[in-house]
Amino acid sequence: MEGLIYRVQPYQENARLLFVYTPKGKKTLLAQGSQKMNQVSRVLSQFLTHIEFKESEKTFVTLSESKIVNDFSEIKKDFHQTKSAALILEIIDHLIVENYSHQLIYQEMMLALTSNQILEASLSFALKILKPLGYPIDLSGDGRKIKGINIEKGGLVYQGELDYLDLDVKDAIMLLKLTLMPYTELESLDKEVLYRINGFILKYYQYHLQTTLKNLQ
Repeated sequence: MEGLIYRVQPYQENARLLFVYTPKGKKTLLAQGSQKMNQVSRVLSQFLTHIEFKESEKTFVTLSESKIVNDFSEIKKDFHQTKSAALILEIIDHLIVENYSHQLIYQEMMLALTSNQILEASLSFALKILKPLGYPIDLSGDGRKIKGINIEKGGLVYQGELDYLDLDVKDAIMLLKLTLMPYTELESLDKEVLYRINGFILKYYQYHLQTTLKNLQ
């Protein structure tokens, strides 16, 4: 079975608990001795590491027959890229529960993490995942002239409406692209645009999911 380590926790004297997201959902792996400097599993048992391990139907198992598939070393070399990847894993950690379509979400997660534009991909993931979470942003226009987007109504604001604009029409177009475009087609965005989209997503999650994403602060 394969999975991505989204959280690591020390356990007892020398072990670690690895919280892993897989195509079948979340599993907790006990990595014996992984806090020891000379233990092979120490390198494997790191946050943001794609691993393979012996499959089990249990949700809590001892790590065995394991190997690293991708340690995402290039991302980990850069603070901003690491923070973007951490945003994706924060959403997995705090918002994904048992009754979701894990195969789909796992695929989205891996596509985002392997994108050449990890900063934009992390925001794209945060927007795309709103649909399975049950709180998608309604970006389908009805033909009227669009002014922007309002967080509270979760959708577009049209000319003549008095709703507050959390994003204007130009940023709304960027949000639409991040929501709909494949990760492979994402382009680098201006820092100011990224800042505004970042703030919008933070507030949207706070309002609709009562969750503050720390990696957006």
